[in-house]
Order: sequence, then C-alpha cells, then structure tokens
Amino acid sequence: MLKCSQTGFYDLNVSEFCFSSPYRDLTIENLVNLGFRTIAVNQDVDVDAYSTTESKKKKKKGEPREVVECVPAPFNLDELRNLAKNVTFLNRLTLIFSRQDSLQRFLKCSNFKNNLEADILSYDPQNKLNLKLNRKMYSQLIEKGFHFELTYAPAIQNSTKRKNLISLSHLYHTYGKSCNIIFSSGATSPNFIRGPYDIISLGFLFGLSELQSKNSVLYCPRKVTLNALGRRHGKALMIVENIVTMDINDTIIVESDEEENMDTGEPVQKKAKQ
Repeated sequence: MLKCSQTGFYDLNVSEFCFSSPYRDLTIENLVNLGFRTIAVNQDVDVDAYSTTESKKKKKKGEPREVVECVPAPFNLDELRNLAKNVTFLNRLTLIFSRQDSLQRFLKCSNFKNNLEADILSYDPQNKLNLKLNRKMYSQLIEKGFHFELTYAPAIQNSTKRKNLISLSHLYHTYGKSCNIIFSSGATSPNFIRGPYDIISLGFLFGLSELQSKNSVLYCPRKVTLNALGRRHGKALMIVENIVTMDINDTIIVESDEEENMDTGEPVQKKAKQ
C-alpha cells in the first residue's frame, strides 16, 4: 500500500546500495535523525548499455527468442518498514537513456508495469544538459505533472558535477522560474546524505527563493507521491476514510465526514431547527 506522510521531509532518490549490508542501519539512522519521513529507494537501469549489449547478440535461424527481463524486480521494502515504522518507504525506478528508441523494449517488461509511471525528470550532473529546453516545453511538462529533480550528492563528489548542477538549475530558473523543482540526495553512500535545512540553504545557490527551497523538500515531493497514489486508485479528487476511536466506556465510535440522511435534500440549518 502506498502512503503519503503528512509530516517530515522527503528524499525521493536514495540508492538501493545504501540499504544493503553493511550500510543499511547507518543510512536509516541518518535519514530518520535528520527528519526525513518519506524515502524512495532508487534502482537505476542503464537503457543505452543494455540496448548495445542486446544488439551484439546473434540469434541463429529457427532458434526461439529468449525472453529476458530487462527491468529488475522492485526492491523489497518489508524489512525496512519493520526497522523504521514511522517512515514511509517507496520504490523508485530510474531509466537512464540518451535515445528515445531504446525505451521500447523496457516499456514492455512486466516489472516495469509494477513500478510507478514517469513523474520525475532528472539529469546526470556528470554531463552537460544536451536537451534543447525552452519555456513552452517547460510549461507543457508542468501541466502534465512532471517535476524536475536536482540531486545534491553528486555535487559533493567533485567540482565538475557541481558546476553542471548549478548550470542546470539556472536553466530551470530561466525557462520556468524554478517551478516544480524537487531536491533529492541521489546518495550512493550514507556519507552523502545531508539535512533538509542544509538543502534549503543550497536553494539560494541554485536560483531558488526561500519558499521554493522549502517546497523542494516538502510540497513538491508530496505532490509526486500523491500523483502516484491517484493513479493507483483511478481518477479521484479525494479519498475518504473512516476513523475508529474508543470512548471512555470502550465503545467503538466510527467518525465520518458524511452527514446522515443526506438523501433528504434538506439544508443542515433547517434540520437543526426541528
């Protein structure tokens, strides 16, 4: 079940390697102590590398085609949820590609259907952005619900990635006034994880206002998770749940937002006077 935390900060890009032995306990401890309450475990798949390997394989005539699952199974979150019960853990799949035609094979994989649809656009700071971005394209992506991710962990590693990340963030500011920006760690080691207030301070360096910096670790990541939740439940504007509480006499009381006898069509004030 996918839940969205009401409190705490979000990190929607922590590598699965951080949750493998021997880094798992340290990673969870760091994230929880820093105030993160919704964490996405990220799995990377290099589409271009896989497509190149597949093209080199030669199949003999008459030989049955081998079905290969090119997308890994989602990371098992049960153990993480048992270790940190007050944290919401999510799965994330990141497809790394430079050519759109490489995606066709991946879209047909059964494990791809088990992952969320595309919500986030992220770029590797190792390379400069080679996409011709403009204001019209930026606004169209926002209308479709996409968010633009800035990962700060690569910027800690070396100056080249840091310069490319700053350059990318300023492009987002130029073409879209830094709308729908989310900050994630992109961490492959617990040593690269930083606190949310340190991340908010970095927002000024990346051309974000104070409000945009706060939204990048709170409101915008929450919007991403809510969009994913909405797709699982179909088209809906809200979800209504009953809350079960106990009174002094241990009697079960069911609280609901719905009014009783709503089919009468009478106004609330008129019924109160009777």
